[in-house]
Amino acid sequence: MLMYILGIVIGFMAIMLLFSLLVTALVHGTQASLNLRFKNLQSALTQFFKDMDFVEFHITKTLLEKIERRYPNGLYATALPLNIPGNKIKMTSIGQQELVTIINNTKDISLEQKEQLKLKVLEHFDALEEFMSQRFKQWMHQISILVAFVICFVFQLNCFSLLDKLNYDSAFRHQANIIAQQVQAEALTQDATIADMQPSLQALQFEIRPESWPTYYFSLQFTTLSHWLGIIFSSILISLGAPFWFNRLKDVASLRDKFSKT
Repeated sequence: MLMYILGIVIGFMAIMLLFSLLVTALVHGTQASLNLRFKNLQSALTQFFKDMDFVEFHITKTLLEKIERRYPNGLYATALPLNIPGNKIKMTSIGQQELVTIINNTKDISLEQKEQLKLKVLEHFDALEEFMSQRFKQWMHQISILVAFVICFVFQLNCFSLLDKLNYDSAFRHQANIIAQQVQAEALTQDATIADMQPSLQALQFEIRPESWPTYYFSLQFTTLSHWLGIIFSSILISLGAPFWFNRLKDVASLRDKFSKT
């Protein structure tokens, strides 16, 4: 009985992990295409400079332009030669010393203002860095929840129905456990792509069927409410992230191995 329950739990966790990986891949693609890391950096520094009463708007604008026009150096310079016209890369992070250097090398700022700016940077840079990091994580979490909901809606991923199917469909449960072993063996939490997950989704018979959406989501039946609740709970569970589900899956799988030996 215990091994049967562990089989259901492992199958459920494997599917949650699979969809978490799918959400992660889509979120990373969204972040890269919208350049959200640089926008977060730019927005945080803009607010940081605005909070200083002595910094005028044109100084803030000049500093931000300097930061945006930073060129790669060292190893990056060999791959992206600096002499190519228009060659620039928008950095997604900035160090304390680098920011001080940019302030030092910026024209149209008086020596007194430069010294005040550098002093503020040295005093508050750690708090600024923490703020940027926390806000970016918040952005990514919000996007993850939204993407997770869309994925659950599209695939009709209802955690209640999923548990029911794992309980009564032994073939489906067996396939989900095989997927769990494959995911653990391949360690897909590291830079997984959508192409990596397609075979597993097909093996578990997850398909996009728009023709069934009206009856599944919008019919005037009591089961429609349970469908929506299942989708919402599934979205919340998936948004916990791939590392969470990978670690939980590893823990339960090791527990099952321990009991099977006993």
